[in-house]
Amino acid sequence: MLKKVTLLCVAAFLVLNVMCGASYAASDKIGFIDTQRILVAHPKYAESQKYVDEFITKKSDEARAAAENEPDPQKRMLIIDTARQESGMEEMRIMNPLTADINKIIESVAKTKGVTVVVEKVYIFFGGVDLTDDVVKGVQAIK
Repeated sequence: MLKKVTLLCVAAFLVLNVMCGASYAASDKIGFIDTQRILVAHPKYAESQKYVDEFITKKSDEARAAAENEPDPQKRMLIIDTARQESGMEEMRIMNPLTADINKIIESVAKTKGVTVVVEKVYIFFGGVDLTDDVVKGVQAIK
């Protein structure tokens, strides 16, 4: 009998927990964005991406030349890995201000639209509020 009561209590707890969680989730309004479209709309994106591409090409060429002259395979890999890391760090340094601008606009648009959760559009099967156009307009207004 005690086992049945315990099992019944656990089942009731789980049902209440699911119901409370469902009602909480139902109060969230989900929005989605096309991050790539927004990033490309940033006024500084083309110039920044051109710089990053040129930097990566230069680092790759330098690393390739240095690796070709290095007889030790481990040192060759180290040269290549270092060039990749430096390229990644430089890309982050250049692109972080753009993403910071975009994140502020996403937050502002979401608050205006009453959206509490924003995700990338590829994660949405159906439903949700598309915030992309509003965010693009905000990004294009950046000087």
